[in-house]
Amino acid sequence: MNPQNLNIYPNSDTLALAFAKHFIQKADEAIRARGRFLAVLSGGGTPLKAYRLLAQEPFKSQIEWKKVHLFWGDERHVPHDDAGSNFYQAGEALLKHVGIPDGNLHPMPTHLSPREAVDAYHQTLDSYTKSNSKHVRFDLVLLGLGDDGHTASLFVGQSALWTNPVISTEGDYQGRPSTRLTLTPIVINHAREIVFMVSGASKADALANALGEERDIDRFPSQAISVESTRWMVDEDAAQQLP
Repeated sequence: MNPQNLNIYPNSDTLALAFAKHFIQKADEAIRARGRFLAVLSGGGTPLKAYRLLAQEPFKSQIEWKKVHLFWGDERHVPHDDAGSNFYQAGEALLKHVGIPDGNLHPMPTHLSPREAVDAYHQTLDSYTKSNSKHVRFDLVLLGLGDDGHTASLFVGQSALWTNPVISTEGDYQGRPSTRLTLTPIVINHAREIVFMVSGASKADALANALGEERDIDRFPSQAISVESTRWMVDEDAAQQLP
């Protein structure tokens, strides 16, 4: 682990503020360089704080939202208006407030069967892939870390399933079993930058394992994510078991 890629913040509020500023910076860099910003959002409570900041001034006017395209790293197989949908939660916290065009939003198509949704989202990603590249290259992928060590919907003990850029899987996390759709390391690792946001004492063990010397992607799925392009943004509670 490169310590230059680990940033520790006093609490979840300062972590959210730091990520909001980082998101703005990366959006500006991408738009200046390539005319658009391709970002992958994460679900969970930690990112929602940052989304709410980005939805307010002085932050929201610092981004050219018409040049931003948003994708999702994983999703429960539920309707987009379900309170448990990552897309719905991002909409309430951020998307409704910033004037981003509907055509720039690329949620996972959960109105389809899991298999059809996987194929359809793969096609969506292909439409943003340059002709000289095998996979889309996102400018920023945001990931979280579960108490059990999973990230996106890449669950413990399921690494053998990660054979395509998009897959469906069955996840049972904190007593919430569900069918999930998820991106895999195949496409995530093509990103220009990957950011893990990790907050709270309940994540301390998972974070210590993720960054520990023992390497085992089946036990610690986050270790399948490229070290070179990954930035860890964590709060002090989550970092309490780090050396």
